[in-house]
Amino acid sequence: MYINRFSRTRASRKNDKIILLLIALILLSALLVWWWRDNSQSNSIQSTPTQSGQKKAVDKTKENLFNKNLYSVNDPSSLWAVINKGRILPSDYVPANLRQPSGANSNQTLRDDAATALERLFSDALISGYDLVLYSGYRSYSYQTTIYNNFVKSQGKQTAEQFSARPGHSEHQSGLAADVSSTSGKCTLEQCFTYTAEGKWLAANSYKYGFIIRYPSGKKNITGYEYEPWHLRFVGTDLAAEINKTGQTLEQFFGLPVYETYPSEIYQLKTGQ
Repeated sequence: MYINRFSRTRASRKNDKIILLLIALILLSALLVWWWRDNSQSNSIQSTPTQSGQKKAVDKTKENLFNKNLYSVNDPSSLWAVINKGRILPSDYVPANLRQPSGANSNQTLRDDAATALERLFSDALISGYDLVLYSGYRSYSYQTTIYNNFVKSQGKQTAEQFSARPGHSEHQSGLAADVSSTSGKCTLEQCFTYTAEGKWLAANSYKYGFIIRYPSGKKNITGYEYEPWHLRFVGTDLAAEINKTGQTLEQFFGLPVYETYPSEIYQLKTGQ
């Protein structure tokens, strides 16, 4: 009887040890699972900035892929030719392939590529309920001379040069500039155009068709001209998107000298440059 009781006690103790060992193993397994999950989450959190950083690096690389040398800024016939108070077109320059786009006032023409883009812009604007018209397009050197002289005569030279270019310095001679207005004639060639429904639509959407607002608000010290919400310049959709994104002028984007007034030395744009 004593031996049997002793034997059972030993067996009971042995079972207890086994149970305790199993409990210890279970707890250890639970701790290992907890540690593994916590470590995985920590690594995931730490890797997020790296992934985000890699994405930003890719995006930045993509931005840097924009080729600023794709077109010349010095050739009069270039899509990206920069004309301002310090950069002049040849007096005999006439752009090729001028034509009158649909939605233009009588005898108003643009270069064919700009005309096609403007027609798309006008068509989509009309679908959205905005009826636009090309008020002024290409101007020859001689015609710009007449316009400029008339403004100087009526407004005085100092005032005239805040909104009217000297001959050769007008983007209109390139055939890539378009003065746009609503067919109602409200605020035509006036800064109040920016507050009209048509002006707001144009400001928000023109870049989608390859146009930029060439003389933005608050940039007179860079462009040399007062804000002209009606003056569009065709540069193509890729560059227009970049300008819209950065908020820069052509001078700023290409790192060119800026001229608020006419300098003593003028840079002459030349074919082939």
